[in-house]
Amino acid sequence: MELLIVLGAIVVVVVVFGWLFKLVRNTIQTVLLVAFLLLALYFLFGIGPGVVWEQIRAWLGGWWESR
Repeated sequence: MELLIVLGAIVVVVVVFGWLFKLVRNTIQTVLLVAFLLLALYFLFGIGPGVVWEQIRAWLGGWWESR
């Protein structure tokens, strides 16, 4: 019985660490994509991150005010 508990715990740890690895990998990919897009906007069009952030805030502000 004790062997089954140990094996079950190992399986749970492997599943949790697999999920955690996928989460970290996807987060890093998203951060790199956003950074690439911001750099492309800045170098190609001269649009800085502050302008993009203000536009996002304006969109979200309008959404929150309409509720």
